[in-house]
Amino acid sequence: MNNSLSDPINLLDGWYGKLAHGPMHRFTFATGTGFTGLEAEKLLRQYGIRIWGREMNRTDERAFLVKKSQAVWAEYVLCRAGAPLTCPLLDPRNAEYRERHPEGSLPIPWDGEGIGAHSLVDHVTDWIDRLLG
Repeated sequence: MNNSLSDPINLLDGWYGKLAHGPMHRFTFATGTGFTGLEAEKLLRQYGIRIWGREMNRTDERAFLVKKSQAVWAEYVLCRAGAPLTCPLLDPRNAEYRERHPEGSLPIPWDGEGIGAHSLVDHVTDWIDRLLG
């Protein structure tokens, strides 16, 4: 997505998330590691966690918001998946979970299909995912 187009849309999406759902936590992760924002979004949606306010304007880092009430759980799932988080951890124990579990093992999602798209940005993300296969 073009950064000049996506930044205002994602900014509005982040504001909407805050207005509709209250306090948010901002996650950041390194780019160039094979872990993408689309992968983060798909992963978290499997566990009932929606993201808002995607930030794609830096070449070395991506960011997004999740509900503060879900942030520790989201961090756990991201750490288990090997996400290269660059933000301070909310629960330092989450850094150890990747080493404790076999690579590629994750908790069983509550719903095999996860949560569906709700916002315009969610629908665009799903469309891009289907397009890229």
